[in-house]
Amino acid sequence: MNKAQQKILEAVGVFGKNRNSFSVFSKSHIFDIKEGGREVKVPDFVCARKNNCLVLSESWFRERGLYVSWGTLGGIVLLVFFLSFPLAMPWIYDVEVDAGGVVALSFMAFLGFLFSYPLLFAAKSELKIQGLQYIIFNHDSKRVYFVSDVDFQPKTCRWDECTFCLAYSAGSIEGYYYELKGYLFHDDGSVKDSFSFDDYHYMISNSDNARQAMIDDLSARFEYVRRFMEEGPDSVEPVSGHLDLRPSLSEAAHRFQPRSKRSDGKKAHFIYSAVRVIFLIPFSVQVVGHYFFCRYCRLPEWPQSVIDECGKEVFPHR
Repeated sequence: MNKAQQKILEAVGVFGKNRNSFSVFSKSHIFDIKEGGREVKVPDFVCARKNNCLVLSESWFRERGLYVSWGTLGGIVLLVFFLSFPLAMPWIYDVEVDAGGVVALSFMAFLGFLFSYPLLFAAKSELKIQGLQYIIFNHDSKRVYFVSDVDFQPKTCRWDECTFCLAYSAGSIEGYYYELKGYLFHDDGSVKDSFSFDDYHYMISNSDNARQAMIDDLSARFEYVRRFMEEGPDSVEPVSGHLDLRPSLSEAAHRFQPRSKRSDGKKAHFIYSAVRVIFLIPFSVQVVGHYFFCRYCRLPEWPQSVIDECGKEVFPHR
């Protein structure tokens, strides 16, 4: 991938421009891996827990497929529009296409490619460059195996080598989305590598209560990971999780909105049904994108030594 393609992916949002930044917020919310908190909560998206290994998804996994769906759809619509409209004009006005018309048609075709290429390339990149990202916490080896947010390649680090903290989901940009993040640094203090893990937290407002609830929620979820690594799997609640990379459409929909449920109240149920109908098309498009992402995305290729250390059954597979 060249620099121009990387700029395109940054422009459409596939690559976060601030993904390598270590914000002031993160610096003030670093976790101590030796001394944890009192509250502990099971992570929101457990991919697997086997062989004393805890496998968690990256923070935006349940929304992966966004570019596969909307990028592909948008790119095709733009391409069809710029190609079909000028081709139909001679038939509509019943005129012959002269040299000027050929130039105009060629120019429109160029515009179609120019506007559709970033979206189609973003869809391909989400599948084949980013691919599936997840993190393995191995209690026995005290190592963390992760897919990098920097170059999307599988990496390994020591548990005590990594700095864990709260982070803005947009890097250094404050917003309503927050996540758990792990950082590795160069000797000069710059970010060497990073990864996110478990589901993100969305704040419905920017109030002090909402912010504190976010901090408490993510801190309690990290405490589960900390106890698992420091005190052993028996120190935390046992869970059964399995990342199915061949989900049905209904399973993909539940991942996209895991907290959605029907209400027993007639009025609330009517409102829920109306909202669901309004958002049915965009919701369905992204669900289909996640469905195809899981089935066809690139899987990280781990060294055989890592597979032997963790056990083949730990790694998500199709």
